[in-house]
Amino acid sequence: MDKQRGFTLIELLVVIAIIAILMAILMPALQRVKEQAREMACRANLRQYGIAQSIYLDDNDSKYPTAWLSLVGSEAPYSGYPRFCRWHDPRFPPDGPFWPYLKNEKVHLCPTFKILAKSEGARHPSHVDTIPIIPQYSYSMNAYLGMKTGDIAKDAAGRGPVLKSTEITRSKSEVFFFAEENMWQRLPKCEYVLNDNALCGDGRDWFGTFHSTSTGNLNSGTCNVVFVDSHVEEVRSALKEDQNDTSEMEFGRFEKYAWPHKQQYQQ
Repeated sequence: MDKQRGFTLIELLVVIAIIAILMAILMPALQRVKEQAREMACRANLRQYGIAQSIYLDDNDSKYPTAWLSLVGSEAPYSGYPRFCRWHDPRFPPDGPFWPYLKNEKVHLCPTFKILAKSEGARHPSHVDTIPIIPQYSYSMNAYLGMKTGDIAKDAAGRGPVLKSTEITRSKSEVFFFAEENMWQRLPKCEYVLNDNALCGDGRDWFGTFHSTSTGNLNSGTCNVVFVDSHVEEVRSALKEDQNDTSEMEFGRFEKYAWPHKQQYQQ
């Protein structure tokens, strides 16, 4: 009777080496597939924002909510509150006027942002260690669609900030409604990051950079944006690594797709 022949140590090592090589090849591909799925979910979230925008405007005489208070009823729940922590503080759930129009709370949070919050969340300015990092939302409204008292932006014809959708004179496919911001600072010009619901495109705030990144560089990617006409795009911030390069800044000074009028921004 023939004796059964087992594997030799060398054969086992060869098989293990082959498996390791295959895993090294496949893992990056699997990670890319996972990230693509997260990006698709993020864009689906923003499409829901676009639909909710139409319903909200119908219910409110075509008026946008104040950008700073669109998702939360108060920027500072108490005196001295650390505003940069508002997006991840579960003690004060979002209660702004636009929030109820998206009843599924998952649509307020980009899956990629949620994962990054675990490692990057505490990097934001003025972080308070006692406040847990449990993201509540990750999207910010275009500040020029619903400005708060005190901001004085005007166009060349003297028009001020937009409060009604009917006041938008630029193509609605060229004005963003909600977009993603980073939770960390990129450059001195990106000081404020995600500290409220408003993305101020005049140099105070900039689009996020954490989708479709080059390896290990979270400042190299894109963000997802929903426009006033409800379409969703993946866009790249106008703020480049070279702070002196203003080639993609609108009117040479602020983020793309922010200003809602055809005529040039003035202050």
